[in-house]
Amino acid sequence: MSSELPSRTAQSVDLPRFVDAQQSLRAMQDIVGRKWHPILVYRLLDDGPLGFSALKERVDGISSKMLSESLDELQAEGLVSRKLLNDQPVRVEYSLTARGRSLEPLVTEMVQWGSEHAVEEATGDVDGSADVAQQGREW
Repeated sequence: MSSELPSRTAQSVDLPRFVDAQQSLRAMQDIVGRKWHPILVYRLLDDGPLGFSALKERVDGISSKMLSESLDELQAEGLVSRKLLNDQPVRVEYSLTARGRSLEPLVTEMVQWGSEHAVEEATGDVDGSADVAQQGREW
């Protein structure tokens, strides 16, 4: 973990920095802590811009209502823009704003972490004991 994070040891705690860190984490949680938000941001990073139907096809298990609500929330946060296209029939296209694209490193790390730990869960090795056993075999 980075040494820039405030320490919570028995030594002195830099309270203003600690409070700022908590506020920052809560603000992030409001965005990426919702069920569909990280997936939608990932899809728009990977495949976007996308129309409503195309986005729905790329997100397994999301209902039209939940997709609409989630896109509205992401728009309200300034992460997603909605563009009306003058095609026949009229279509709507969603893309990430610069603010939304700034989430790419975080979303990439979340995908990587999930991939690594999904393997652990699938094998039942959530405590890392297989890693320790593997290291022992390599010696």
